Amino acid sequence: MPELFPPAPYRVRMLAGTPREIGAQLGRLDPPFHRPPWWPPPPDPELAEACRRLVARWHPPLIEEYEGYAAAQGMDPRLLWQQVCRTSMRARPFACSAVAVWEPAGAWVGRNYDFRPIQRRRDLVGLRPEGGLASLGMMGSVPGGRYDGVNEAGLFVSLHAVMADEPPPRPGIPFHLIPRILLERCRSAGEAAELALRIPHMLPLNLLVADPYEGFAVEIHPLCAAVRLPENGILTVTNHYEHPALRPYQGRRDLRFSMRRKERLTEHIATGDGPPRERLLRALSDHEAPVCGHRPGFSTLWSVIADLRGRTVEYAFGPPCQTPFHPFPWPSASEWDHPGAPNPGN
Repeated sequence: MPELFPPAPYRVRMLAGTPREIGAQLGRLDPPFHRPPWWPPPPDPELAEACRRLVARWHPPLIEEYEGYAAAQGMDPRLLWQQVCRTSMRARPFACSAVAVWEPAGAWVGRNYDFRPIQRRRDLVGLRPEGGLASLGMMGSVPGGRYDGVNEAGLFVSLHAVMADEPPPRPGIPFHLIPRILLERCRSAGEAAELALRIPHMLPLNLLVADPYEGFAVEIHPLCAAVRLPENGILTVTNHYEHPALRPYQGRRDLRFSMRRKERLTEHIATGDGPPRERLLRALSDHEAPVCGHRPGFSTLWSVIADLRGRTVEYAFGPPCQTPFHPFPWPSASEWDHPGAPNPGN
């Protein structure tokens, strides 16, 4: 595969080293940091510091990475942390979709990330951190986080915001850091689900965690969390709660769009013809629900398909119905040695 130069504003980053070195590399590659304009105001310094201490307890390398990033950008590390610590997702449209399927021939996952085109950070990041598992996945909005990805052990994680009531802000780990922590610490879906249930959360979210042999939907509210299992070898996650313990937190919101996408994804996989990858591509390209978004307020910014047993991962930098998927090297603790590996820093 020739070296991939993705269309702007997409970037590919392959970084390795200590957490502080990785942060410094990213800080030098990035333009001056600005908080995303659609985020609510940053939390007060006391709440931000309490959240920072929790991250330092649950995954210290992230704090070291932010310190390296801040130094490279000439920022105060506490100010940078306060800017990336998001405590609310009210009044935002959410439409991300993911599905996993386990069959005798293999285990596959597909996922669309949907948001407004205003989101300019769309970075595919490969990391080989000292002391953590290597991973490859998409980073959006702010440095350090991860919205989906795979790791060297065969674990896939995707993040889905949920339309639900939010309690008053309290110390917790920001939502966009959860997949990153799971990918760097966990080798299986069971391990990832167990850790996700223990982490203190600030905001409502769903996670799809999958490995070559099993997977779980982890449905999370700051006041409650539960696990949902696959049905007939298929696990689908969108932006609403399915577990009875979590449903009351959704209030009286209109969930029909999220429910339609979940139903269409499941239908494509369960009743469609062809190999798993073909069914996944049709599911992710669905325009009936729709799963594939082309509207200003609902645009599919990227899509991923991964074969967890075959250890292949492909990303499309745009709607999957019209954007080609490009294969990328499976993350490795040794080196980016795939013949089609993108040029680091591209």
